[in-house]
Amino acid sequence: MAEISSVDAVRAGTSGGPVTSRRTPHRLPLAVVLLGAALTTILTWAAASANTSSDHRLLHLQVRQAASALGAVLPSIATPLTAAFDSSAATHNTKAFQQIISPSVGAAGPFLSVSLWQVSPGPPKPLVVVGAQPVLPNEPGGVAAFFRQIKPDGTLSVTSIIGGSTPRLGYGEIPADQGDTVLVYAESALPPNKKAVIPKNSGFSDLNFALYLGRKVDPSTLLETTGNLTGYHAQTSVTFGDRALTLVGTTKGPLAGGLSADLPLIAALLGALLTVGAAVTAEYLIRRRRLAEFLAMENARLYVEQRTIAETLQHSLLPGAIPHVDGLEIAVRYAPGIGGIEVGGDWYDVIPRGEGSVFFFVGDVSGRGLGAATTMGYLRHAIRAYAAQGGGPGAVLSKLGDLVDRASDGYFATVLCGQIDVGRHTPHCGLRRPLCPSGDRREGCPVHGPRGRTSHRCPAARSSPRDHHHRAPGDIRPSLHRWARRASWREPRCGAGPAAGNCPRSSRGRGRPRGQVLAELAPDGSDDDIAILGVKWLR
Repeated sequence: MAEISSVDAVRAGTSGGPVTSRRTPHRLPLAVVLLGAALTTILTWAAASANTSSDHRLLHLQVRQAASALGAVLPSIATPLTAAFDSSAATHNTKAFQQIISPSVGAAGPFLSVSLWQVSPGPPKPLVVVGAQPVLPNEPGGVAAFFRQIKPDGTLSVTSIIGGSTPRLGYGEIPADQGDTVLVYAESALPPNKKAVIPKNSGFSDLNFALYLGRKVDPSTLLETTGNLTGYHAQTSVTFGDRALTLVGTTKGPLAGGLSADLPLIAALLGALLTVGAAVTAEYLIRRRRLAEFLAMENARLYVEQRTIAETLQHSLLPGAIPHVDGLEIAVRYAPGIGGIEVGGDWYDVIPRGEGSVFFFVGDVSGRGLGAATTMGYLRHAIRAYAAQGGGPGAVLSKLGDLVDRASDGYFATVLCGQIDVGRHTPHCGLRRPLCPSGDRREGCPVHGPRGRTSHRCPAARSSPRDHHHRAPGDIRPSLHRWARRASWREPRCGAGPAAGNCPRSSRGRGRPRGQVLAELAPDGSDDDIAILGVKWLR
């Protein structure tokens, strides 16, 4: 019944067909996709943020370095002006001024024009001009407004001249301890249209920048620029004489390197590939697992089906019903083994004979499978035929032994055969009298009748030693003896011998139910088949 229930469960579980026929994705792969997409997004964002942060940090660093480089130019501007002024003041000769400053003017130097100016008394007027004529006097307001800002403490004053077609940057200085009547003034060129070009071999060639005079970013104070500044920019200011220079810079490309810039894309692609791979793997494993479950259930169903067929075939080879014999209670039990699905070779039969005699036998063919069942079938029918010819159990078994050829058939059979004379309460054994465990001796077993009488022992029958073998006492009979005592399928012990007649009639014939006794002797779940035939006197 357990196997039939399993078949029903398998059929119920697989009524819809294999689970692998499902085409929609399962929840786990979808969860893997969502989780992988979330992780990929986070990793891509983290990589992009790290790259952007690196670019910004490097941009600020390079802008500060560029501003520092601009601040370092100031001494190279102020030093030749101071030296030329001091020489002129010491010698009171403008030729010394011209001689010292000339190498710094023109294409070889930083200045286009350098001049000495007398600022007091009276209006400012040039004393000597080296190089091109200064353009500041031609600007609105002239030189007076700028010269008034110059202090006689050696500080370099800076101004921008960006209104004309030739933008310039002007410098004025009165060296310390040189009075306040004479000053030196110089002009340097700015790029045409304020468009600066950074050499490719410069350390700042990967920047776009704009340079302003002052600390504010004002288009009116723009000195030069490399182009339009877009995107994130860095800004810093550096002191330049009495003014300040403000530098604003942006990047032309990734400063952290190509790999850092491509890292977000790499993270996105790898994350997508890993997510898809993980989802496909999860879906594949789920489908394989469900296929394995389906195949396991299908195998279980087929096993139960084959075992049911085997049991049906086995039972079809056994007697359909045990005949009723007056004076005897006969019970049989067949318990199929659970090892494998092949048919076993155990059988039993009860054959009533005339004049109150019953012929019974129990047998087992070696091996399992269809060959064993076929051998069992023709041996059972052969015994019935030999029993119909007459003769006792020994004669039947002798004929049966001549019939079976182990060498050619590949099987051998163990058969227990007996005959009971119901009227005389006498059993007749097959070839030898029954053996009972009694120490190391083999003794004939006394058979007790219903009133305690000891019946005749089974007479020894002649047979060929090669056909029938007796096992030594002590191997299986003690176990059966203990089972029989435990099962107690017999009359209550009211006394021995004549005292048995003192038992109340109500207690006679009582004992444990035969089905329960045989079920204990042959429980379900044995590895091998078990066939038991029990006989009990009723009178």
